[in-house]
Amino acid sequence: MMNTETPMIREAVPEDAALLAAFAEKAFREAFAALNSKDDFERYVSGAFTQDRIASEIRDENSFFFIATVSGEWAGYAKLNQSRPPQCVRSLPAMELARLYALKPYWGCGIGPALMETCLAYARRMDFKSIWLGSWKKNHRGNAFYARNGFGIVGETTFALGGDIQEDHIFSKMLG
Repeated sequence: MMNTETPMIREAVPEDAALLAAFAEKAFREAFAALNSKDDFERYVSGAFTQDRIASEIRDENSFFFIATVSGEWAGYAKLNQSRPPQCVRSLPAMELARLYALKPYWGCGIGPALMETCLAYARRMDFKSIWLGSWKKNHRGNAFYARNGFGIVGETTFALGGDIQEDHIFSKMLG
């Protein structure tokens, strides 16, 4: 049965680091484990979602995490970065949408759109002109979601998942 309750979204705080690290790893596994070699996947995951790394990212003044809950249960999260965008992103300044995930039981329940709107509103409040992201070309579900939300492909890049060098789209959206 699909949960249609409106998600509550809040900014992450340092005390969320342990739970966010485990949650982020679980969401990433649900989205991509089956599409990658076990060795490359485990090599990437072992470094990307440690409690220390997530705690450091939460404390970083250039990173912003949002957590979505439904009935008090964590359902999804997003991460924004203030970082230098790739050259194909033309409308500056631009903020990066580094991560946006929902757990599988919440797919199709409005978590992604709610997190997206929170991220877009935050970037607008911070006076960014656009928002950009990199997404694996094989991430068909995610890429369709970005297109539905007004993002267009403006370039491409690579992403190292362990030893696997993957081809990514770079998407961008103007903020008005």
